[in-house]
Amino acid sequence: MSTEQGLRRELRLRGAIALGVGGTIGGGIFVLVGSAAGKAGPAAPVAFVVAFVAALLIALPYAELSCRYPRAGGGYAFVSALLPRPWPFLMGWGFWGSYVFMSGFITLGFGGYLHALTGLPPRLGALLVIVATIAVNLRGMRMSAGAQSLVVGAAVATLVGFGVFGAPHVSADNFTPFLPHGITGVAAAAMLAFLSYAGFDMVAAAGEEVKSPERTLPRAIIATLLTVLGLYLAVTTVSVGVLSWETLGESAAPLSDAVAAFSGDTGKRVLAAAATLTIAATCNAVLVVMSRIVFAMARDGLLPRRLSAVGPHTGAPWAAVLCSGAVVGAVALTLSVERTAEVGGFLYVWHFVLPMAALVVLRRRGGPAPSFRTPAAPVVLTLAFGICALFLVSGGWQPALAGLGWLAVGYAGHWLAVRRGGAGRPARPTAQDGHDEHDGHDEHTAVRPQNRIDSSG
Repeated sequence: MSTEQGLRRELRLRGAIALGVGGTIGGGIFVLVGSAAGKAGPAAPVAFVVAFVAALLIALPYAELSCRYPRAGGGYAFVSALLPRPWPFLMGWGFWGSYVFMSGFITLGFGGYLHALTGLPPRLGALLVIVATIAVNLRGMRMSAGAQSLVVGAAVATLVGFGVFGAPHVSADNFTPFLPHGITGVAAAAMLAFLSYAGFDMVAAAGEEVKSPERTLPRAIIATLLTVLGLYLAVTTVSVGVLSWETLGESAAPLSDAVAAFSGDTGKRVLAAAATLTIAATCNAVLVVMSRIVFAMARDGLLPRRLSAVGPHTGAPWAAVLCSGAVVGAVALTLSVERTAEVGGFLYVWHFVLPMAALVVLRRRGGPAPSFRTPAAPVVLTLAFGICALFLVSGGWQPALAGLGWLAVGYAGHWLAVRRGGAGRPARPTAQDGHDEHDGHDEHTAVRPQNRIDSSG
């Protein structure tokens, strides 16, 4: 097996959007809609709008960095290029940890919907989908992206049908009182809803496998957010309108229960089948991201280098896939949906802070303009930092303590490895082949700018 090499660029715009949308809508729209309704009541759609604005403010700087450094690991690659140690390790470990924990509510959500269809125990269903996604990922990105596109297309069609056929059954009575828990309830729901937009960063994490990344990555990131916003608003509004928010908040399969309110058991089973497929796509996307983070860190010497092994025929980082899949399975067997969502949410927000700090450093250095620049960057970055700070403290002290404990344990292990000579300083990304047709670059950008999407900022 080959090791410590680059990954193959096989992912086009359509596949990149499918990766982002598939990684976003599964856990968010099928699992977290009920939790958000339980906290915000009928104002749950408002919480999803607030979360979208927050996600967009963070995604714009992320899009700029992705076209400058289109390497495996996304935010980890950005931080490795621009910030001194120990920040690259803390970034990569926190990024990976966020998906370690969030994989819990995603895989267990799959198990819940599969249980509604077949009666299989939810944890057994979670293990089945983990094994299946490991098998798909071991075959390489081309197969993974093809399966992802098919499943996501079917899922989007199902959700659009849910909105269209459910709209006539919406009752205005279910929207009163609109704010049963006040603004604080909406704020708490927005934190959960923010997790439901987790997916745009998955596109950047696979940046080393994207064709024409300086054009494709920003477009895919923004298209992912806009697509899921429309779906979330339609589905959340219909769900709250046909079923009481109290019932949604207590449901393990909220959309199945919502569709049963206007189409009976047949509709419930159809929706549950669509949910299992969609959440399976999310599981696949999560494993793609986790394995690319592990691969990138191992290639840079921050994790054991054997984890950077790549299959010579498939181009898949097989060692990182197996490692990440094993950890996801352990989480599914031991933790609860609520706990994994809370801790994963804290780490997920944390992992955006360092890339935005890296962009500030990059902007101060100057250099050639990339193909995408963050519009009104000082304003956007200030608001994005503020949003991250708000989300980090709003989740409570227990998730924060658990998240900080994860970072501390990881760094302690890394420090010991460095002392014993088993790890080193990450290699700085420099000569990155961001575009297949040329390989020009400089110290601060991974690719030369081509068709500029936005030149303000």
